[in-house]
Amino acid sequence: MQPYKLKLELLSPALVGSGQGFGAVIDTDIVFDEVGIPFIPAKRIKGCLLDAFKEVEKMCGISEIFDIQCKDIFGKTGSEKSAPVYFSNLFIENYETNKVWLQYYLSNKKYNSILSTDSILETFTEIRQQTAIDKDGVASEHSLRTSRVVQKGFVFFGDMHIENPSSEILDAIALACMNFRHFGTQRNRGFGEVRCSLLDNKKEISIQKRLEALCIN
Repeated sequence: MQPYKLKLELLSPALVGSGQGFGAVIDTDIVFDEVGIPFIPAKRIKGCLLDAFKEVEKMCGISEIFDIQCKDIFGKTGSEKSAPVYFSNLFIENYETNKVWLQYYLSNKKYNSILSTDSILETFTEIRQQTAIDKDGVASEHSLRTSRVVQKGFVFFGDMHIENPSSEILDAIALACMNFRHFGTQRNRGFGEVRCSLLDNKKEISIQKRLEALCIN
């Protein structure tokens, strides 16, 4: 399989929901590892790119432009054959190195007063609170909800392996990345604005010229 990378930049705070709360304090929490570093699960990214691909397919007939179909990238539901494109979790840059050092300091009791999983998590996140407003413009009783979100500005990277890659598959994925602009929970409330790009050896794969040529023709 040929390795490529996905790059996801957070242009606004993002709620990458874990489906769980955090004690009695946070109603909706994000996904993070055992030391407190947020990450983005592979299934979420694959699902978002699949939706972005289908949107483009409906808008301009991507299969006619790139001679490629959805199953050629994301696999076919119920098929025994695995998808030809494999996605990994997305992590911050230098994740493995940072994690090793943080695990070392967390395991050393002399640093307990200055470092904890909570303090690491706070480095990447912020707390947001929302409440429902009734028809009279007054906050509804017992409607206050607290969420933890990843701060804007963080960039996540993940591996993407393609079995028998072709220019058609790469261009189709790059186009899906261009259309992938919102992510996570509460996207209609200002959260989860992102920029996604496909990288080959740290260089972004762009299809701008090909799209311009198609428009001219």
